[in-house]
Amino acid sequence: MDTKFKRNLSAAGSRVLLLYLPLAVFLVFTLFPFYWIVNTSLKDSVDVLSIPIQYWPQNPTFENYIYLFQKMGFGNNVKNTFFVAILTTVFVTLLSLLAGYAMSRYRFRGKGVVYVLMLVTQMLPAVVLMIPLFQTMVSLNLINNLWSLVLICTCTNLPFCMFMMMGYYNSVPNELEEAAQVDGCTLLGAVFRILIPVMLPSIVATGAYAFINAWNVYVYATAFITDRTKYTLPLALNVFQGEYGTDYGLLAAGCVIALLPVIIIFAFIQKHLSGGATSGAVKG
Repeated sequence: MDTKFKRNLSAAGSRVLLLYLPLAVFLVFTLFPFYWIVNTSLKDSVDVLSIPIQYWPQNPTFENYIYLFQKMGFGNNVKNTFFVAILTTVFVTLLSLLAGYAMSRYRFRGKGVVYVLMLVTQMLPAVVLMIPLFQTMVSLNLINNLWSLVLICTCTNLPFCMFMMMGYYNSVPNELEEAAQVDGCTLLGAVFRILIPVMLPSIVATGAYAFINAWNVYVYATAFITDRTKYTLPLALNVFQGEYGTDYGLLAAGCVIALLPVIIIFAFIQKHLSGGATSGAVKG
């Protein structure tokens, strides 16, 4: 009994030392910056820079949040960001579904060239494309128009999302479509009735990637948007960083507001991000 108890105790100690302790350290390093942002957002300008450092606000206040919405029009910035992110997600997801299927299932002349060209688009940094894209937006009369960001985010995210969907389609056996067509389904019906429900986690993952990139778009926004009423969240947050100082309290409150919608959305869709919904779809 003593030997078994010692063995169990040793196994429990090893588990704590090798698993729980590293996980705890990892969580502290990961979550502390988020805690510090929230902590800073609840302080006034004096407490933010006080010495010694306040690891917990002595006089917590929501003045930073109130000022953002009442004086800075931050609610409009949130609305603009949602407009760009949601439309980009919808367009990229739909187009990558179709393009990914074509690249995965069909053989056609020039397919390799299309593949290489799509890869090349991912190798060009945003600053290289800034001038020609700016001239294009000027000619389309889309400067200070949120549709310019929707268009750019859709074009820049589509190639990678198409590759993601192509990989997901490749992991789905052709027998699913063939069985549906044998039962009387058209090809389009097989795709929408059979493949898309099976690939729902993959579609959600692709949409999440597009949403995050559109939500955080900054480089193109600085070139195309100069009207304060059209600012997205990244541009609005940049306002608090001036040449002669930074309002850390307002900046932290803005960061919290920018993070909350993304966290809430991912809390609802995280069950779809695990992937691997196709195993066992076809009997052996």
